[in-house]
Amino acid sequence: MIDGLLKALRAIENVASTIAAAFMFAIMVIVFGDVIMRYVFNRPFSWAYDLISLYLMAGIFFLVLSEAYASHAHVSVDILQQKFSPAMIRVSEIVTCIVGIAVFSLIAYLGYLRAVDSFESADVMAGAIPWPMWPSIGLVPFGAGLITIRLALHLIAHVLSLATGRSVIALPSSHAAGETFE
Repeated sequence: MIDGLLKALRAIENVASTIAAAFMFAIMVIVFGDVIMRYVFNRPFSWAYDLISLYLMAGIFFLVLSEAYASHAHVSVDILQQKFSPAMIRVSEIVTCIVGIAVFSLIAYLGYLRAVDSFESADVMAGAIPWPMWPSIGLVPFGAGLITIRLALHLIAHVLSLATGRSVIALPSSHAAGETFE
């Protein structure tokens, strides 16, 4: 059951990561075009900075948050964990998941309320182009919600691993390989 849920979540994360990659490519194209327009034609894009900072950068960050956690691509301070037994590592992962769920579920909930409010009040960004704010704000609860689900599934898997003695979910690779900090 948990494997099926993790597989479904991975599929959603893959779609989100693909969108984030498209956003990154769009930033490169827009910046390149803006530089050409600015220095060759003296007519920079008036909308480039707002589009990149309001939508694309937020999308890149929030759309890959859960996938980065799942693949251990995030910054991790694990000096103490490297001295722990596998059971203690599971306990520390459980604590990490609980704290993460508390933080990210709050971010998702408050972000959702803010996105709905922004949509209902038709908030727009002050500037050359009145960009609607809700799509950018909506990326926050989406990304935070994905990582909350990921953390909840990891919590369940670590608890099951600890309770049954069989590895339902692997420990981070440095621990699985037996690497230590010396």
